[in-house]
Amino acid sequence: MKIVSLHIYHFGALKDCKLTLERSGFQLLFGENEAGKTTLMDFIKCMLFGFPLKNQSKRQYDLKNGIRAGGKMTVDHTQLGRWTIERVAGTKAAGDVTIYDETGQQKDESFLIQLLDGMDQSLFSGAYCFGIDGLQKLDKLTSEELGNFLLSTAISGDRDILEIEQTFEKKQSGLFKKAGKKPVINEKLEQLKVADKSLQKLREKNENYKMIEKQKESLETTIQETSLELDHIQKELRSLKRLFELRPVLEKYKQLNHELKSFKKIQLTFPENGIQRYEQWKKEVSLLNGELQYIEDRLIKIDKDQQMLKSDERMLSYQKEIKQLFNKLPQYEHLQEHLIQLITLIDEWRDEESGLFEAIGETWSQEELKGLSLSLSSLQEQEELLKQYNGVLEKKKRLEDDLEDSRVKLENLEKEEAERKALLLPEEEYARYEQEKNKKNQMTAFPVYTWMLPVISAVVLIWSGWSSENTAVMYAGILLLVLSGVLAFISGKKAVSPQDMKPRTNQLFLEDDENRKLWIQLTAALQHENNVYLQLAKQLDYLEIEEAKVYEKAEQWAEKYRYTGNKEKLMLSGYMNSLMKIKEVMKQKENAIQKLENTKAELARLNHEASKLALHLEIDAAEDFSKLIEVMYTKLENQLKNEAESEHLRKSFSELSERKDSLLKQIQNINDRIAELWNEADADTEEAYYDIGKRTAAYKKVSIERDSLNNQLQSLGFEPQEIETMAEKMTEKYEETVQIFEGLETKEELQKNEHTAATEDRAKLHWELKNLLEDGTYSENLHRYELLKDEWNLLVKKWASLRLAQHALQKVKEDYQKTKLPAVLETSSGYFSKITEGEYQSILFTDANELVVLKGDGTRFYPHELSRGTAEQVYLAIRLAVAANAGPAGFPILMDDIAVNFDQNRTRRTLSLIQEIARDRQVLFFTCHSHLEPLVPNVPFIHWPEGTVLAEK
Repeated sequence: MKIVSLHIYHFGALKDCKLTLERSGFQLLFGENEAGKTTLMDFIKCMLFGFPLKNQSKRQYDLKNGIRAGGKMTVDHTQLGRWTIERVAGTKAAGDVTIYDETGQQKDESFLIQLLDGMDQSLFSGAYCFGIDGLQKLDKLTSEELGNFLLSTAISGDRDILEIEQTFEKKQSGLFKKAGKKPVINEKLEQLKVADKSLQKLREKNENYKMIEKQKESLETTIQETSLELDHIQKELRSLKRLFELRPVLEKYKQLNHELKSFKKIQLTFPENGIQRYEQWKKEVSLLNGELQYIEDRLIKIDKDQQMLKSDERMLSYQKEIKQLFNKLPQYEHLQEHLIQLITLIDEWRDEESGLFEAIGETWSQEELKGLSLSLSSLQEQEELLKQYNGVLEKKKRLEDDLEDSRVKLENLEKEEAERKALLLPEEEYARYEQEKNKKNQMTAFPVYTWMLPVISAVVLIWSGWSSENTAVMYAGILLLVLSGVLAFISGKKAVSPQDMKPRTNQLFLEDDENRKLWIQLTAALQHENNVYLQLAKQLDYLEIEEAKVYEKAEQWAEKYRYTGNKEKLMLSGYMNSLMKIKEVMKQKENAIQKLENTKAELARLNHEASKLALHLEIDAAEDFSKLIEVMYTKLENQLKNEAESEHLRKSFSELSERKDSLLKQIQNINDRIAELWNEADADTEEAYYDIGKRTAAYKKVSIERDSLNNQLQSLGFEPQEIETMAEKMTEKYEETVQIFEGLETKEELQKNEHTAATEDRAKLHWELKNLLEDGTYSENLHRYELLKDEWNLLVKKWASLRLAQHALQKVKEDYQKTKLPAVLETSSGYFSKITEGEYQSILFTDANELVVLKGDGTRFYPHELSRGTAEQVYLAIRLAVAANAGPAGFPILMDDIAVNFDQNRTRRTLSLIQEIARDRQVLFFTCHSHLEPLVPNVPFIHWPEGTVLAEK
């Protein structure tokens, strides 16, 4: 089935809206928020299944201004043809529905089931009409609940089975739990145990209970037999009293029987309902004659209309070519726009090319750039050369800076060294001073080593004697250490004795010593800095050699990759990227020029085809392509319209002719039936027919009255034969019946006396039993025990019925899992794999009825472990699989923005999957996201609700 068009009279906020959906397959309906997309989906559902009831928790669309909601929808069925479903809110809760085809033929509401191929509202809402709210329910369910939910959806289309199963479980838990106390059956069972214990105690206390009970049972038997006899007598008395009460009715019944017997003398052969049938047929003949006259007038008019229509066979013979060119009209306009864009684009590429050449300061020819190899390896080699060159430059700059710093430092040191040297004493004077100083030092004290050597020797002797336990060696060491101390004391004393040393205090020589020390330090620093300067100069020479090697490698690179430009620029950062960009710009410019030539050729070809076709049709081809095609297409449309009108007239003429023949047959058939009525009534004229009918009616009136009395008596419980006997008793045998009644009254009095005596004796025994049972405690407990037992039995039966129903429901689920569910899972797995591009392979149900998805590497995930978007994709795949396997083939699917939580890639694959599914059925996708249009360029993009179809590709 396919939805062809919609016309909303009034529905929610929508008023007088029309939408045409002639195309099959996948269609996108775009509208901003609050444009009425959800309202439109609900309108389609209401047209198919009726308006929602007031007590249902569904969105209501009642209009507040008193206007009735309603509209109509035209559908196309592959077998039944095109039908229009019109539904308006009225007397029925679901709305007053009318179903008719293109000819005006109407069907009742039961035909809608056949038109929908048995689709019910539950399956439609579950698998064929859903939105994002249905997919987002996954976040609120556990894995097991999700498995049950999806299983229920696959069976019935909604959560009905899951809710029924939960209801069964809840009711069973409310009645009985194995270890519970609060459920009703558990409480009743505890009460029965307590009551049974009480009865056991009471039976042990009353030893005479059984004997008195037997006597009481004997009296009960006597009373029962007496009661039965008394009941029999009273029953006969009541029967006779009833006869006396029914005496007038029975006498009337007898009288009517006599009157009926009198009618048997007349021969009654009048047909059943003859008058009504005769008058009805006369009325039908009159109506048929009127319709026959109308059809004859219509046939005359159709014949005149056919003669007025003209046909151009030459135009119709080129119908295919004209339509092909008309379909190419958007292509022609697109090519013209593309031509302008290409010219602009070529100019832009040329400007960019000139700008790039200006930026690099040189110009390359296209042949040179084509010969230049800019592969990844060549660019990597050039990048490596650039790094080496920059590294050499950086080192060179650093060495040059260091060399300059060393030169400045060296000059400063040379200057300081010369200044300090000028301050020194002459060499002859300094030599005399050194001689005097040496003599003085020789007389001051012993050298330090004269006492340091004996100390060290003493320490070694002490250590050796102690470690080898040789006392003599150790004492010798101690003696040597003492002598060394004495010698050190004497030497120190001589060194500090003022009496032995008389220094010369000459300030001039002291300053010279200080200057000479500083001069020596400056000389050493100058020598060091000179070495540093020479080393830096040597390193700089090496860098010059390394820089020359880099330039040599650049020459080799240029020769290897056919580089003909300035070699110096190879060492510029970003230069090769600029060349690559120039090369790409040149390539894009050449491609654009080639496309421009192809576009011009295609435009010329289309113009040639249009001119050639206009020449065949003898149409002036001076106008442009678009106007020429529109003129040809308009003329073709007029011819096709005339042809269709002519075909319609021929079809109407044929149908009316058939209807005329049918009317003539019906009139003849009715006349034959009237003749049969007259023959059956044995009448020659209409007057005789009516006279026989009146006499027959009188007979039937008496018969009906007699039958009415008979039915009344039968409704009171009397059989037909019994009624005859009763009538006879109240007429011919009335006196005999009175005597029987009086005899029964006497028997009744005797039985009453006997029953009263037995009742008194039973009362005495009951009083004794009452005393034995302690004022009736046993009876009360027994009665209460029996009541509790009856209540417990009823509750157990109710629990057992719920248990059986749940078991049957579980059996249905198990059968479905074994038969249909594998096909649904296989289909949904294929869909899900396509959406995720093979990342997930399949959707499975575990033995615990939990839903899992299987990844390509075999990893399993429960739905709550997936992202919201992926979980919604699982649910979408299952719903589409249910639609493919469970419902009728080719039934439309309605979706409302189900991909809002999908990323761009999966949204594109989802739309591609829906487009694939839409090859066999109509799919309407409602959305408020305009960015989906480029993802499916071949799918109609319908703007709603501003017009029928505003934008379509």
